[in-house]
Amino acid sequence: MTCAFTVTRRCLAALGLLGAPVAPALAQELYGMAGAQYTQDLRESSYAYSFEYLQQLGNYAFASFTWLNEGHVTDHHRDGYSPQLWLRWLGHERRFALAMGVGPYRYYDTTYVISTGRVTDAHDWGVLGSVAAMWYWRSPWVMQVRYNYARTTTSITTDSLLIGFGYQFEGSTRPGPVVPASTYGFSSKERSELTAMLGNSVVNNFQSPHGVAYAVEYRRRLNPYLDARLTALDEGDAHVVKRKGVAGQLGLTREFLDHRADVGVAGGFYLAHDDDERGERTQTLGLLSMTATYHWSHLWSTRAYWDRTLTTNGRDTDVVLLGLGFSF
Repeated sequence: MTCAFTVTRRCLAALGLLGAPVAPALAQELYGMAGAQYTQDLRESSYAYSFEYLQQLGNYAFASFTWLNEGHVTDHHRDGYSPQLWLRWLGHERRFALAMGVGPYRYYDTTYVISTGRVTDAHDWGVLGSVAAMWYWRSPWVMQVRYNYARTTTSITTDSLLIGFGYQFEGSTRPGPVVPASTYGFSSKERSELTAMLGNSVVNNFQSPHGVAYAVEYRRRLNPYLDARLTALDEGDAHVVKRKGVAGQLGLTREFLDHRADVGVAGGFYLAHDDDERGERTQTLGLLSMTATYHWSHLWSTRAYWDRTLTTNGRDTDVVLLGLGFSF
């Protein structure tokens, strides 16, 4: 994707468990990694970086959700998401692990439409296969080396090699993956939150036009892992498009640091009013949101957002917001 879409705008998202407060939960890990990418089709190299959420299924299996940015090569700025299932071998002392995983790859590629020469943000599906080595060197920190093979039929095929560190949300008396983990309930009686946010929007094309964005969100905690969100979003004037509207989403959340921090991901509809060179119109789009929050008290919090609008005409935008929230 566009180079303006930097690592700081990607608050990697962790999936919480969708279940009642008394349902069993499994331990999670959050990784940030960086490295290099090679595009087989073009014989070109670029940078790559990713964020990964990992959820343990047992000693020998886990699931992950990865956002991968594959850098910039000729006529392609691509990133995407992949849920994967993994098999794992654990060393005798549980400090070293080898794993293999595979899953679908939903990618977003800033490229040209061959028939018209117009820039678009092309969406399609591929497959992401991965192998990883993990070293649980000092709790709660984990080091990971990972190789990804992204295979597509309508876009480029790539290899990426990444190295980075992960954080375990829960500790344990023994090294290695924490299996299983304890559950948690509500940390306070407040179930609603109102957040005012300000930030920046970027249109995903090769010029990366941007505008000043702002939003107001109402969030309702349905259980400790699930919330509902209603957002009024104005993406500002990004020159190529002016867009604003109302979004409704369901989100998964995972708390850590004794309930003082959380990460999450949400998705839903976005009823948006667009104003561009083709005129004004209202349409229903998709909206994917990733969040990270720090709670200063049980009433006040600082929340960072990355929103991606999902369009059908190649005019996707990334909206990065920082806000102050009040719980009641």
